[in-house]
This record gives sequence, C-alpha cells and structure tokens, in this order.
Amino acid sequence: MSTVVIRPAAVTDFAAIARLVSELGYPTSPSQMQRRLEAILADHDYFTLAACDGEHVVGFVGTRVGPLYEADGQYGQIMALAVAASHHRRGVGQMLMLAAESKLVECGARELVVTSGNHRAAAHAFYESCGYTFTGRRYKKSLVVQPELVEE
Repeated sequence: MSTVVIRPAAVTDFAAIARLVSELGYPTSPSQMQRRLEAILADHDYFTLAACDGEHVVGFVGTRVGPLYEADGQYGQIMALAVAASHHRRGVGQMLMLAAESKLVECGARELVVTSGNHRAAAHAFYESCGYTFTGRRYKKSLVVQPELVEE
C-alpha cells in the first residue's frame, strides 16, 4: 500500500470530495461541493480531514462538535465518511476515524456519535469494529417546500 497521509481538507479538494460523496449515493457536482466546503470550512464547529495517497484524495471524514443537551460538555459527530473504492479494505477508513476521534477529543468531546443509513450493512460492521455500539434509530424529514405551480 502506498503511504496515505491524513491532513486537513482544503476548499481545493472539492472535486475529489464531490466524487466521493457521489460514490456514497448522494450525487454532488464539483461546484456544489465547492460551495458546501467553503461554508463548512468557515464554521469552527466543523472540521474535515482528507486522506491522500500521493496527490490524490482517496477519502475524507467530516465532523462537528457541539454542546450536549443531556449532560455537561461537548459531543462529537461523524457527519460524513467516504473512502474511494480503490482504497477499500486498506485501512484508510480506520485512519480517518482515528484522526477524527483524536481531533474531537482535543476539542473537548466526551462522547462521539455517527449515523448510518439502514442499507449500509458494511458501514455498520465497520463502525462496530471501531468500537461504536448501536443505540437507536435516526429519523429524517425534509423541510423543503415544493414551489407551487404558477399559472400564466
């Protein structure tokens, strides 16, 4: 395996991250990811790490930290994790998780959470192998209102 290095992501990583997010099943154009990354990287509660094999971004993890409602202190959340298919089962995901966990602890997080779609059985097994336990469900509701048809 080539040497994979974990580093903070930069806005210039937008095309590679758009590709990785699209591979996860969330079609994203490079221009969309550029706008998203600009906003995310400007928010100090979020941080994003990139896994690089040489000059190529082959994975990323996006996290956030925030205050807990149910206890004193901070929590960390893994918001997104993706590794290029060419680098699956080569330890890149684990490297990203360990780096993210270290950064979240550094930021004061006392517990970490990650959500994963029901259809991602391999991801569930991966998170469990990283020490996470299944504790519940996540529900989602879109708040986007569809524009009404305008009669001319």
